[in-house]
Amino acid sequence: MDEDSRLIEAISPERFQSFLHRCGGNRTRALRLYAWDSEVARAMQSPLRDLEVSLRNRLHRQLVGRHGQEAWWDVPKARPNYKGQNMLAQAMETLEDRRPYRPFGPCDIVAQLSFGFWVSLLGRGGRDNYEMKYWNSSLRHLFREHRGGRADLYERFKLMLTLRNRIAHHECVFHRHLDRDLDTALTLMRYLSPEMADRHEKYGQVPAVLARKKAVLSGEEPMRL
Repeated sequence: MDEDSRLIEAISPERFQSFLHRCGGNRTRALRLYAWDSEVARAMQSPLRDLEVSLRNRLHRQLVGRHGQEAWWDVPKARPNYKGQNMLAQAMETLEDRRPYRPFGPCDIVAQLSFGFWVSLLGRGGRDNYEMKYWNSSLRHLFREHRGGRADLYERFKLMLTLRNRIAHHECVFHRHLDRDLDTALTLMRYLSPEMADRHEKYGQVPAVLARKKAVLSGEEPMRL
C-alpha cells in the first residue's frame, strides 16, 4: 500500500469521497484539498469564536439589565421556552458533573451555554413569542445598525451556527462560499463589538488562506497541517 492509500485509509474512504469527487478522482489533488480544508477551518474558527463570545456576553448583559438579576432566565416573564430550559438544565448538569464539590453561579452557566442557545434567543421561540419576550423589549437595541429586522438577523446567525458546528464536528467546508461566510461573521461581529471586528479585519488569516487554495491544490504552495 502506497503513502496516499495509507493516508486515505486514516481519513477513511467514506470521508475522503467528497474531496475525491471534487477533484475528479485525482487522489493527490484531493489530499491537498483535504489539507487546505483543514487549514481554512482552523482560520475560520477565530472569527466564529469571537462572534460567539461577543454575542453571548452582549445578550446576557442586556437581559441582566432588563430583568435586574444575573440569572435572568429565572424571572418568570423572561424564562426561555422548553428547548431553552433544556439547554440550561444540560449546562447546569455538566457543571455539576465537572465540579461536584464547587458551587457555580450564573456566570459559569453563561459560559457553558452553547452558541445555539444564544442564537435561539433571536428566533421566534414558538408559542413563547421571543419577538415580544426578548427582541422588542430588549435585544433589538443591540443591533441599531442592522436594517433587516429580527428574522433576517436570526437567519444570518443561524448560518454562522451551522458553519461553526461543521467545523467543530470536523466536517468539510470547502464547498461553502467562505468569503461570504467571513463577510457575514464580521458584519455580525461589528454590530456587537466594532473593535473586535476591526481586529479581525486587520489580523485575520482567512483571506490569506482563501487566496492560497489554487496554489495548494496545484502543488505550487505547500500544505499546512
